[in-house]
Amino acid sequence: MAVVALRLAVGWHFFREGADKIISGDFSSAGFMKVAKGPLTPVFRAMAWDADGLARLDEKATLDAWNQYREQVVRRYGLDDKQAAKAEGIYKNSEQQLKDFFEENAEDIYVYRKGLERRDLNRQDPAYNEVTSLSGQASQIERELSGQVGPWLAEIEAIRSGYVRDLNGLATEEQTARGSLAMNKPGRKLMDTVFIDQIIPVFDLIVGALLILGLLTRLTSLAGAGFLATIIATQWPWAPGAVPAHYQIIEMFALLVLAAVGAGRFFGLDFFTGLLWRRCCRKKTENNSSENN
Repeated sequence: MAVVALRLAVGWHFFREGADKIISGDFSSAGFMKVAKGPLTPVFRAMAWDADGLARLDEKATLDAWNQYREQVVRRYGLDDKQAAKAEGIYKNSEQQLKDFFEENAEDIYVYRKGLERRDLNRQDPAYNEVTSLSGQASQIERELSGQVGPWLAEIEAIRSGYVRDLNGLATEEQTARGSLAMNKPGRKLMDTVFIDQIIPVFDLIVGALLILGLLTRLTSLAGAGFLATIIATQWPWAPGAVPAHYQIIEMFALLVLAAVGAGRFFGLDFFTGLLWRRCCRKKTENNSSENN
């Protein structure tokens, strides 16, 4: 019964985590990746989408992307000349808003970029990763930089969201039946947090459901343990400034126990799949024996 209770408890935890992430719709692992500590820090930081906001703070690239999106909207919905002219006007208005933003914040953005250069030099200095006091100073600097860029990115996002909304609002009900068109985010990578954030909620939900049902328990438990191992790796134990990952470590070993004992065999669907598997194997063995005789 203890094994069954453990399987249900861990399964419910994963299921609720996945469900909450899907319902909220605002889950992001970017912040977690950016503050990674330990030997794998460069790997995890590189996975954080536009961690420093430099892609979004590139005025020319941003405007080029917005103009390209306008052209895509016109083609996607088949907008007529009148609608296309309105789309051009919406672009010009958003373009001016963005230019005004960069003009107002030009000096501060320049100082911010210089701060990033100093931060990158600190990251290359082994002392900042090995000495606790220096690591704390580096973390403080990074928090200040993140706090500085946050409001800028929020303002850019507000302009971008309004631009996307207004462009899509030009389409008639018949035209929107072709499906909405999302704007691609700048600075994307193959395995960045934008992609990861789409996978994790579904992964958590599936792992939780399978554990509760006791189906494919060994494979599911190993997958869950591997996922928790990656979380632990972002906050490497004993790394200066690392956040304790005791709960994740305990749950990871609990999943390994579930995998080792095949917990789904006890009051789970794995009991029935095991019976079917053994019956099929027995019939196959009997058929082979008959053919040999």
